[in-house]
Amino acid sequence: MKKLIYIPIVHNRADLGSLGSQLSLEGERKYGASAWQHHLEEVDRSWDEIEIAIFKQLKKSSFDKIRIYQDGLPVVNEIGIKIVKDAAENGSKNYLIIDNLLTRGAKLEIAENKEFLLKEYYLLSDIKKAETPEKQLEAYLIYEKMSRELLKMRDDFIANQINETLQDGEVGIAFFGAAHTVLNKLKKDIKVAVIQMFVDEISVSLVNKNEHSQKPEK
Repeated sequence: MKKLIYIPIVHNRADLGSLGSQLSLEGERKYGASAWQHHLEEVDRSWDEIEIAIFKQLKKSSFDKIRIYQDGLPVVNEIGIKIVKDAAENGSKNYLIIDNLLTRGAKLEIAENKEFLLKEYYLLSDIKKAETPEKQLEAYLIYEKMSRELLKMRDDFIANQINETLQDGEVGIAFFGAAHTVLNKLKKDIKVAVIQMFVDEISVSLVNKNEHSQKPEK
């Protein structure tokens, strides 16, 4: 039997890096400072619960039979492990969990296509570099149009990676954001367990945005 533990994720402050301050300001404007601060605290708490839930699911599993798939990670081996460790040291609870699993013998898998991620990055960069509001709007509209197709291409790639690498007797652990639609693209011999721990109002609105399309066809 093949099993996949799927965690719809909401990023904590450390995951956001240089964008964190800007996104926090936008969050405060949209939801109010108090509600946004509560959201950030609840996200941190939820990550602690996710780690507990994962290890409960794995208590009868051998760690060398575990494969990890991470949102936005297109590399493995030394480079991939360095990215994980650096992010963990910077306070990412997502990557702290992954680092813990790798230390125990789990294997990191290529989850994403680097070319697709770079295309998305360049589209976002064009918005940031636009010199006038008109050019910024034009760049944003191009991003909106192309990002949907890019996301579909990313999801197809992610699902294919899981389908092709996860073997009988193994457990996959997948961390992907709310925008992704992966589960309904998986082979029917993969048993899926979803760990949903982000339950504050703001997180729920983010995670459930694509819930209707994320349900596995089983």
